[in-house]
Amino acid sequence: MLMRLAIVLAAVPVALILHLESDSIAPLIIVTVLTAITALMPGSAGAALLIGYAAVAMAFADGHPLRLGVLLMIPALHLIHVTAALAAVVPVKTRIEPAALKAPARRFAIVQAISFAVAGIAAFVPSGPNIGLVELLGLGALTVVIAVVALRI
Repeated sequence: MLMRLAIVLAAVPVALILHLESDSIAPLIIVTVLTAITALMPGSAGAALLIGYAAVAMAFADGHPLRLGVLLMIPALHLIHVTAALAAVVPVKTRIEPAALKAPARRFAIVQAISFAVAGIAAFVPSGPNIGLVELLGLGALTVVIAVVALRI
């Protein structure tokens, strides 16, 4: 039951960010419904729909691509993914020992560090009509290298 509560708690910042960046209440309702589906059925596609909806909504929203809302959304969506995956395999009434969460927490921290490193590097990539091909290729190559390193962990 604790993992399902963690899904809801991880979705609260997602709902708040989307609501603050929108002029309507629709994102708040959509996130609430998808969070309820994810918490009640963590093995369903609810988590993927929630993460996908939030990512698309942020991508098409106005503002800088590396604004605070986006940077806060990255760990929140990843936390939803991790908690939903754990809730899908752990029975509802099972007591989870903290030691069992050590490996997922370590992977979560590593992936977040890599994500923010890539975001930091992306902040220096020039934008505009004359984006250099070399810069984009370098960022793509760096992402591939980091992904290979992350898969070995």
